[in-house]
Amino acid sequence: MNKKFPKTEKLKSTKTIETLFSEGKTYTKFPIKVFFLPNNEINTNLAAFAVPKRNFKSAVDRNRVKRQLREAYRLNKHLIEESENTRFMMLFLYLGKVKPEYVQLEKSMLKLLKKLQEDNS
Repeated sequence: MNKKFPKTEKLKSTKTIETLFSEGKTYTKFPIKVFFLPNNEINTNLAAFAVPKRNFKSAVDRNRVKRQLREAYRLNKHLIEESENTRFMMLFLYLGKVKPEYVQLEKSMLKLLKKLQEDNS
């Protein structure tokens, strides 16, 4: 089980992110909302993380929340990698207005990843 999060698994394409917002499906488990599209043409799952500037004016706070989201994903991504047949492009959006506890983020991330795995297998 690989617990790394290399560059090859990061979603960076602006066009793809726009497609996620316009055509993607969503699941929400407060304080995280995930936009996703199944895509079998890619080799690995691709993920991106966003925290609105509207909710956190300070870049330091936004970056901390993104770091916590990445860590929660990195440690639990094996839940969706177990199925070899479906790959996803995902964008995780933080909805809360206060700095989160990591435990709360991890619980939400676990539930979202399990729901992705169950509904799309």
